[in-house]
Amino acid sequence: MRVTTTILLLSILLLSTQCFAQWTGPSEGRGFLYRPPVYVNNEPDFPLTGLGVLMPKPDEIVPDIDVSSQRGDHFNVNGNNVQPGLDVELNWIRVGALRGFKGGWAAGLSIPWYRNLIKGTIGGLPANGVTEGFGNIALAAKKILWEDCKTNRRLILGAGVELPSGVSEQHFGPDNIVTSGYFHSPPRRIPFGWQPSTGTFNGLLALSYGRSWERVSWQTLLAGKLYGTDDEDVKVGNVFIASFNGTYGISRDLAGSLGFTLRSQVNDSYPDSPLPVNGPELQGTTNHSTIVYLDLAVRYTVLTRVTVGVGVRTPIMHPDAGMDPSGTVSVIFYPNSN
Repeated sequence: MRVTTTILLLSILLLSTQCFAQWTGPSEGRGFLYRPPVYVNNEPDFPLTGLGVLMPKPDEIVPDIDVSSQRGDHFNVNGNNVQPGLDVELNWIRVGALRGFKGGWAAGLSIPWYRNLIKGTIGGLPANGVTEGFGNIALAAKKILWEDCKTNRRLILGAGVELPSGVSEQHFGPDNIVTSGYFHSPPRRIPFGWQPSTGTFNGLLALSYGRSWERVSWQTLLAGKLYGTDDEDVKVGNVFIASFNGTYGISRDLAGSLGFTLRSQVNDSYPDSPLPVNGPELQGTTNHSTIVYLDLAVRYTVLTRVTVGVGVRTPIMHPDAGMDPSGTVSVIFYPNSN
């Protein structure tokens, strides 16, 4: 009975769609002063930008490039920094493209490249390392479930899969008990959370709802990432994201945005690790909890051809466990469609 009811409600939503005016971005000649696009931050491990309410026109391909960096020198357990000598810096470039199709569909891909730096000590022992290379390539599609063109509101469901592509076996430089404490083989292997790739199939799911009118646009987004299991039954913790983002058109070529993002993640699992990952030596390095960010960004259209966005992300609720990042700086740019 519940399954039948769910199918019936979904059918009503699909049939009640009044139109599929695919493009929610600026109108010709008015730029950000009419229905500006909403800027959604990618997570280091989650391609969120393409899973929001923005939909390309049928047969149009919208590319984007995201350059971001995040640094953490606190790794918490019960709110206390348990790895005072550890400093981790995550740097990535994510190149993606989204293509519109008739009937309210869009599909795309996202290709990340990482250069991550692990510096200092873990458990008081040297643990320097660099991981560099391509990460998991994501393939995703999304569908407008419901849309009201009179009020410019829409509900969109997105889903995707990450392929086990990229690099997942890079190593620490020093050889000691902590650098060989995560994996049996190969020795000194850096944990998956700091590798470019997890080497697993991972599932992506997102539901977004948004509205735009005049020079204001906003959206809410709920998203989840389910990780697969790889070597030695290691599994990165599943991720849940809830965010709200709004954009205001300041002028034709300039817009500002404000957002809040909640990220919650389950602890990573290393059931066969030589050292217990929750023990005194490795504690905090594979743990996660909940963190809330404030997202501020500006977008500017250069010579009517390219739009450049610069964003700053600041934690406003720090995690009780795991990496406590100092913040994120990101740059995104894409061709202007006006």
